[in-house]
Amino acid sequence: MKYLTIPLLLFILSCNSESKLERAHSLKTSTLELIKSKSFAAAIDTAQIALELFEKEQDKTGQAEMYFHLARASAMHGNYQEAKRYGENGSVLAKEIEDLQLEYKINNILSWSYFSLGMGFEETIDHQNRQLKIVNQLNDEAAKAMIYNNYGYDATVSGLVHLDSAIKHMKWANDYYGKQENTHGRWYTLMNLCWQHRLKNELETSKAYGMHSLSQAKADSDRHATIEAATNLSETLIVLQNLEEAGEKLKEVNELANEQEDRDRYVYDIYYAHYLGEIGKPEEAIELLKSSVYFLSTGEIFYEMLGRAYLATYAFEVNNRMLVQEQIDVFNNPRAGYFSMETKVIAAIAEAKMNSNEQVLDEWIKKSRLIGATYLVEQLENVKVEIAS
Repeated sequence: MKYLTIPLLLFILSCNSESKLERAHSLKTSTLELIKSKSFAAAIDTAQIALELFEKEQDKTGQAEMYFHLARASAMHGNYQEAKRYGENGSVLAKEIEDLQLEYKINNILSWSYFSLGMGFEETIDHQNRQLKIVNQLNDEAAKAMIYNNYGYDATVSGLVHLDSAIKHMKWANDYYGKQENTHGRWYTLMNLCWQHRLKNELETSKAYGMHSLSQAKADSDRHATIEAATNLSETLIVLQNLEEAGEKLKEVNELANEQEDRDRYVYDIYYAHYLGEIGKPEEAIELLKSSVYFLSTGEIFYEMLGRAYLATYAFEVNNRMLVQEQIDVFNNPRAGYFSMETKVIAAIAEAKMNSNEQVLDEWIKKSRLIGATYLVEQLENVKVEIAS
């Protein structure tokens, strides 16, 4: 009988192992059901038990899957720090087992978590580049369009990538969406192309994308989209010195913007204030900007800081140096990665004018040249000449 001991032991261990894996897979199914029912705390507890079982059985695929579900449930539960921790562990494992589809899904949760934790493009650029590499290997054009869209936007905001690259990725996403039967939401890629070409000083191209974006937003009957598209187009029209047309586009959506006391209303006010300042009404612009910045400061940093940049601009025009300095001081913000390089340039110009210090502009001229932002370079150089004279 002793010769049967080892084979029998191996058989028993095998049965126990199979039982543990079955239990782990059963718990994985339960996790998915709990996430679906929005029972996120219970989903996390269940997923952790499943992860431990997969770890004991050295099942790396199972581990990677559970890290994904843990990251997803944690993010949906609002715990982005835990989502980040689980997602990074899962991403490493998915890469090790060469499961690109799973790594792609995990990285989407990581992108969400990084954004929610206030991490900027500069901190996550390796993650962004890895996600680009993954999506280029997947046979999934919808996934590719989404990642290209996100990359193109982040690249433009951060000022860390040449605009030609940002435009290339955004245009691919826009062209993909244009081929779909349901193009609802395409206004967004069109709007970003308007912005990107404006930064390159390709203003007629920018205007064409802006007009198309506004037309698409109206076709979607989307209040948020229509306000965003109209205000973005107005910026290009202001640069073109088509001030009357810029005013018309803004007034077209004035009633829509004022339907609700919300973020979209105050974003609209920032751009309308810019228009007012450019037609020689800086005092009116300042009053609008003050209320907008106050409202948006509770959770919309991108537009809050744009509002502060314009507020500094027009405060300087009316010689309110204290108000200018108050805005400049706020630009030393730990979430600087989530307001745009363009906004920082506008603020730098106001600071340089106030202090008659052209050296403040040199760093931004260099950065703007590096990414091909010709419009920003011209604005900065014009101010340098103005200060020097």
